[in-house]
Amino acid sequence: MFRFALIGIVFSTSSPALACLPSEWTRHDGPVFRDRMLFGLYEAASDGHVFVTDEGRVAMIYSGDDGGQSSIKLAFGTDWTTWEEWGALLGPSKQPDAITHKETAFYFRASSTDHRIYFIGYTDEDTYQSNVFMAQAPDLLGPWEIIPEPIIARGPTAGRDVYLITSPSVVAYDGGLVMAWLGWNGFEDVTEVWSFTATTQLGSQVWHNIAETDIPIGMEGQITERPDGGFVAVATRETSTGEEGIFAFCADDPLGPWTPVPEPLLTLAGDRWEVDEIIAPSITYDPQTNEPYLFYTAAEHSRGWRMMMAVPN
Repeated sequence: MFRFALIGIVFSTSSPALACLPSEWTRHDGPVFRDRMLFGLYEAASDGHVFVTDEGRVAMIYSGDDGGQSSIKLAFGTDWTTWEEWGALLGPSKQPDAITHKETAFYFRASSTDHRIYFIGYTDEDTYQSNVFMAQAPDLLGPWEIIPEPIIARGPTAGRDVYLITSPSVVAYDGGLVMAWLGWNGFEDVTEVWSFTATTQLGSQVWHNIAETDIPIGMEGQITERPDGGFVAVATRETSTGEEGIFAFCADDPLGPWTPVPEPLLTLAGDRWEVDEIIAPSITYDPQTNEPYLFYTAAEHSRGWRMMMAVPN
C-alpha cells in the first residue's frame, strides 16, 4: 500500500466560530482492529470508514489484502472497540476481472436496495495511476458489481494536471450528492496536492461541477455529516511545532467555508503503535447518543497499518 510523507497544504477557512468537535481526545489503549497477512508477519488494515447499518450493526470497510492485492474488506464490531473481519467485498476473490488494486473506500447507502462504495483503483503498483470507481450492491454483503469505467478520472481537472487520485468521500446535500477527493501531481516526486469537489443527483453516475475547492481532507481524510445537519472534515497535517497531527474542521455546507477546531485532536504519539504516521482519519457518530468517534490509521512502515480509535475527553 502506498503512502506519502506529509506535504504541507494550506486550506482557507472561515472566521472563528463555535467548534463542532472538542479539541481534547483520549486514545483507546492500542489498536481496535488488525488484519494480518504474509503468515502474520505484516499488517494491512487502513483507510477505515466506520458507519452504522440500518440494523444497528457497527461496520467498517477498509483497505486490506485479498489474494495479494490491495482490496476493500469488511469488518463488524460488537462495540466500537471490538471488531471481527468479515471478508472481502471488492477484490480478486469477488470480482476477478475488475480493476486490480483498490484503496481508500467510502460507503454510501442511497436506499435499502442501493448500496455504494466509492474507491480508488489502479492497475500498476509501480506507477499508481489511480482513478475513482464506484461499486453497487443490493445489500451491504453483496453481491457487489464494480462499474468498469472510472466515475472521476485522473488527468486535467479544473485547470490542474492530476497524476493520481485518493480519498473520495460522498455526502448527501441539497437534494443531491457532493463528492470530495484529493488530486496529486505525482507519485514518488509529489510537490502539490489539491482538493476537488463535484456534484450529482442521487440516481446518476455522472458527476458535474468539478472544481478545485478548499476541503481539508489531506492526507486521506473524510467528510462526515453531523447529527445537527452540518458537516465535519478531518485531516492529517503539521502542527505549529512541526509534529504530525489530526485536525478537524466544521461547515454548514460541504463546499465550505470551513472553520477549524482550534487545536489538533491528536498528535503522533511515537509509541509502539503510532510509529511513523497517523493518517486516513474519519469521524463517526453513534446514532443513539450522537457521540463522535475518531478512527484513524497508525502506520509502522516496517510492519504495516492498524486501525486506531479515540473519543472526546
